[in-house]
Amino acid sequence: MKTTMTSRQRVRAALQHQEPDRLPIDFGGRHSIHVEAHRALKKHLSLQGGEEVVRSYLTNTAEPDPRLTEMFGGDTAPFQMKPAASYAFRLDPATDSWADEWGIRYRRPPGGYYYDPCEYPLAAAETLAELERYPFPDATDTSRLAGLIGPLGAAHAAGDKAILLNAPTIGIWMLPFYLRGFEQGLMDLASQPAFSETLAERVTEWYVTFWDWALAQVGDKVDVVQMEGDLGQQDGPLFSPRLFRRIYKPRLRRVVDAIRRHTRAKILLHACGSVYWAIPDLIDAGIDALNPVQVNAADMDTARLKREFGRDLSFWGGGCDPILLQQGTPAEVETEVKRRIADLGPGGGYVFGTIHNIAAGVPPQNVVAMFRAAQKHGACY
Repeated sequence: MKTTMTSRQRVRAALQHQEPDRLPIDFGGRHSIHVEAHRALKKHLSLQGGEEVVRSYLTNTAEPDPRLTEMFGGDTAPFQMKPAASYAFRLDPATDSWADEWGIRYRRPPGGYYYDPCEYPLAAAETLAELERYPFPDATDTSRLAGLIGPLGAAHAAGDKAILLNAPTIGIWMLPFYLRGFEQGLMDLASQPAFSETLAERVTEWYVTFWDWALAQVGDKVDVVQMEGDLGQQDGPLFSPRLFRRIYKPRLRRVVDAIRRHTRAKILLHACGSVYWAIPDLIDAGIDALNPVQVNAADMDTARLKREFGRDLSFWGGGCDPILLQQGTPAEVETEVKRRIADLGPGGGYVFGTIHNIAAGVPPQNVVAMFRAAQKHGACY
């Protein structure tokens, strides 16, 4: 009989490729739930009251009600970095849009559920000098950790939940696409790679500076550091693997090294889509765990991923095909969850979670079925 672990011990064991007492579950840590789905879920479960807090206006997700986190066996305590003091969030009601601290504007279309990038501050830049002159936000502004150090320290001292520290931006290859616009950013890679490399270097330097500063203060209290960086479409790479290996992989290694200078936390990379092709490179660059394990994308069969990479990489997410979660029955959801746990759970190296945020319109009974199934089948895998 396995000894009962705390949530922190459970997540740590799994990420060290050891079998914990039960499958670790992440609800509301790396991924959250759309505000409308959150309300529907609370109504379905007859949960009254509780403060409604928006975690991200980009994804229109909620900070999950702590009662839900406990009900579903959540093992993580997530912490979100704050923007610099010079930035103030302002939602323009006339256009239903807002801009982030990098100058990227996002707009929600009429009747839409999410905010999409629509204005890119470096879209018209033509020279390397223009890239160098564009002002980046202050990476070491004290406001980024203001109000965070105390609660994070308290959570660490409590010794229960695994502390997950989420990155403040979308990563060294995705942020340039948001600054330039996706079409122009991809064109840059093909037509003017020196331009892409210069922008990637500025973003990398910002990231290295940020992590050196932030983790020097809280790195000893963090269990998992989460970074962003989508690399796949539904059917394959988002851009050339050759260019990824030349331009971005060495810079990813530098960011990983900066993180490791100040913490023993495991490094989790969020990379959507079909990313089978990139996994050996991610392992080589020092990534410990991969999220979201998008099982319905090409080459993302969970049994194969575990078989080929499970010794060197942990998997975080992958719990249920999001289309089935939205359109299937609770019984079908349970069958799917059972399959993914059987593929990814044995031997450790797996933290159960959703694939992407739980979307608006997902039936609340399916959300309950998913996490109940994780608790049921994760207890005996």
